[in-house]
Amino acid sequence: MARKFPVILLVDDSQAFRVFCRDAIKSSIKFIQVLEASDGIEALKQYQLHRPDVILLDLKMPRLEGDKVLEMIKKNDQNTKIIATSAYGRDQESINKLLKMGAISFVPKPLNRIGLMKEITDVLAKGKMPGTNFTKSIPAS
Repeated sequence: MARKFPVILLVDDSQAFRVFCRDAIKSSIKFIQVLEASDGIEALKQYQLHRPDVILLDLKMPRLEGDKVLEMIKKNDQNTKIIATSAYGRDQESINKLLKMGAISFVPKPLNRIGLMKEITDVLAKGKMPGTNFTKSIPAS
């Protein structure tokens, strides 16, 4: 059965970051379901239960790192769009590796609301194919 609204999963060990993202998404997109996970293990459980359309995935987390979560999901599912994010610097080579693994884009933290929503709405509206977007920097505001 097709769902009525898109589902997004926010995966980050920072509760403050998840709240920021959830509030931005819910106030900008009228019909959307927002799920949350605080680590990689919880992310995989939420993924199995809900099969979200989009995952905003932090790469540095306890219990299971985001790149491992990305690898595990993409091994069996090429349809879920994953936006990788991190506050830790990434060089071009490691970003290219994430894109080859199936991330749709990499967005460095800190994120601002406008940049976050542009990335999410682009993915939802256009259904970007993996590796077609690379965001070098979105300044905080």
